[in-house]
Amino acid sequence: MTRTHTSWTRRPVAWILALLLAPASLAFGISDEEIFRDFPFNVVNPGARALGLGGAFISLADDSTAAQANPAGLVALRRPELFAELRAQRYETSSISTSGTVSDTFFQGDLTTSAVSEPDSILSPTFISYVIPFKRVALGFSRLESLNTQTRTSNVFAISGTEAIVGVEPETGDPIIIGTEPVDLELTADADVDASIIQYNFALAFDLHRRFSLGLTGVVGTADIRGRVDNLFVDLTGGPFSQPTLDYSTRIDDSDIDYAYNVGLLWRPADWMSVGAVYRQGLRLVVEETIADTGARAQQAQSLFGASFENVLHTPDSYGLGISFRPSEPWTILVDVVNLEYSDLLEDYVSGLNRISFPSDRVEFTVDDGNEYHAGLERIFLAGTTPIAMRLGAWSDPDHRIRAAESSGLQAAFPAGERVTHYTAGFGMTLKQTIQIDFAADISSVNSSFVVSTIYGF
Repeated sequence: MTRTHTSWTRRPVAWILALLLAPASLAFGISDEEIFRDFPFNVVNPGARALGLGGAFISLADDSTAAQANPAGLVALRRPELFAELRAQRYETSSISTSGTVSDTFFQGDLTTSAVSEPDSILSPTFISYVIPFKRVALGFSRLESLNTQTRTSNVFAISGTEAIVGVEPETGDPIIIGTEPVDLELTADADVDASIIQYNFALAFDLHRRFSLGLTGVVGTADIRGRVDNLFVDLTGGPFSQPTLDYSTRIDDSDIDYAYNVGLLWRPADWMSVGAVYRQGLRLVVEETIADTGARAQQAQSLFGASFENVLHTPDSYGLGISFRPSEPWTILVDVVNLEYSDLLEDYVSGLNRISFPSDRVEFTVDDGNEYHAGLERIFLAGTTPIAMRLGAWSDPDHRIRAAESSGLQAAFPAGERVTHYTAGFGMTLKQTIQIDFAADISSVNSSFVVSTIYGF
């Protein structure tokens, strides 16, 4: 039996800390570290028109954004179109602090916690496309920014009391309790991440019948992720660790590329009704993470995970079904349902590196597949000879927070999330029958998005 440096982040401390720091929407993480706690993917159909309709566009798909929303709709175009979207996304800085008493086998004493998360607001061109229609066939080329995030987090907590001394079982490598000792520590996890995923799409659509079309899209996806997590501690009783001391740290500076495809169908059983379906295959992107050699428990971390290891980011496969009605000429009503296989996120999921779960690499996590529900309403007016469209919509985002499985005993530390409702509104106009300009806003309790897009018809 080999005694190791005391593991200061024990389960009772972790439970309270995690409950305080859990973000409003936890998704798309590739490990359980702070920097992957909340990846804000762009999963709503592109374009301010679609956003104003609550993201419901699978069954309409009648402009150049169909290259992403439903490639089967590209055959509706009668002339080449160039589309561009500019999106502003705002995320509020969140902070919290609290204190309490903890009593458990691993730790008895007092706990004070504080956390700050500072995601940057983003302004970027998130979607660009160009569509060339032919007789009964259409080609589309597009670029989609499905992830663009820069976030810094700082978690600080102080524990004072009696804590377990942890050793390593030489035969199994499992951490075990070998004694207790008094402790008065300040622990910090300081982290930041800069991550992006760009998709380049080539779409091909076929008009198989005057009321039925098929679309196929080939996708090339690239990921670029840079991340840093430094875990530090201070021994408030004095001694050699009376100043901030590195415990262990990780780094990511890597990129990867993968290929996927989308399939779309569009059926118009009547002039006033349209039904659409789409399947989007997720990307499987692999980046290398390293554990630095320096730090009081760097050797222990490397013995559990290796000096470097692969993190797999598998974005979810999705299936969508939409229907739209035109009860009268100026009105359009749209409804979409999209199933996302969030369980794909857990492929080769790496647990145990988070300050809360370290050094256990056997914590089991789970996440449920979920359904998004989108609904929108559009009304066309005429301002002289200029068509003006007004839009309202809403969509519901299911809980996709990666949580601890019941068998782990850590549900309090990594709890389930909740469904979030987004409300959207927008308007647009067509100028000289060649230029369309649209504006939209998406407001929810977790973030806000504002989009302006334009279509130029040749």
